[in-house]
Amino acid sequence: MTPDRRLDQIEPLLAEHSAQFDLHTAQLRRIASGIQLMTDSINQQSDSITFLLKEQAEMKSDIAQMKQVQAQQGETLTAILNILQGRSDN
Repeated sequence: MTPDRRLDQIEPLLAEHSAQFDLHTAQLRRIASGIQLMTDSINQQSDSITFLLKEQAEMKSDIAQMKQVQAQQGETLTAILNILQGRSDN
């Protein structure tokens, strides 16, 4: 087989492989883009979850404080009612 004929056989194979490499490169770029989009989305969701958990903790603390104040006000109201009832008995 002559070198020219051998080259004629190799060139189409190289062109076919080159086309496949180009296709694979484009597919890998699309996959990388999709992964980046998913990573950004996950990071955003993580930030949102962190924010919500922080807000939830603050709300729990606020509710606990409100319950404490409510209990104190209930005690004060009971004391006032007892005083008023004591005056009305006299």
